[in-house]
Amino acid sequence: MSRSSRDVDIELAQPGPSVGLATPRLAGFPSFADFIAADTDAAIYRKYERLSARNLLYLQSTLHELEGKLEELDAEDVQERESHDREAQKRARLWPHYARGDNERARRHRQLQEEIEVKLKAYHKALILENQVLELSAPTPRVLKAFKRWFQPNSLPVLWGPDENLFRDERDLVALAPVETDRLNIFLQSYFGWFLK
Repeated sequence: MSRSSRDVDIELAQPGPSVGLATPRLAGFPSFADFIAADTDAAIYRKYERLSARNLLYLQSTLHELEGKLEELDAEDVQERESHDREAQKRARLWPHYARGDNERARRHRQLQEEIEVKLKAYHKALILENQVLELSAPTPRVLKAFKRWFQPNSLPVLWGPDENLFRDERDLVALAPVETDRLNIFLQSYFGWFLK
């Protein structure tokens, strides 16, 4: 189990006012933050998988709609070209005409492209971040048990109101500290964990 210089173990820490600090902390968010900062194993947070999935779906649908608008503009350009409109050819082949053209269709193309650029950047960023979150490991059962024991040592949890249920869905939790995977440590925790507590 990794430790900071404060040398507090997740399994031994108790909720309540922080002691031994330059400034004492009240029980709640201040003491919870100290608890997490004192032992990296306690860095357990929600992934918000459902919110993330919905966000990606909304961004995807927005882009799909914008893609349809671009295809409509392209189809209109083809119709203009077939009617021997040289403006459509210029928009398609001359960058200055597309980028700085002052006719209505060139402006519509530019505005749509600018909107696509913003939404596409947000979508790709969200995809990459979601991929990184999915690579994070779940907390080990031992660490999660100690974490929950600290968070709600009796009938009164550290955080109140809706936040009392923050860590109820264990499938939605992620541990930021690397999960110990060496064979000796896994063996010792599996067979002698009760003795090491």
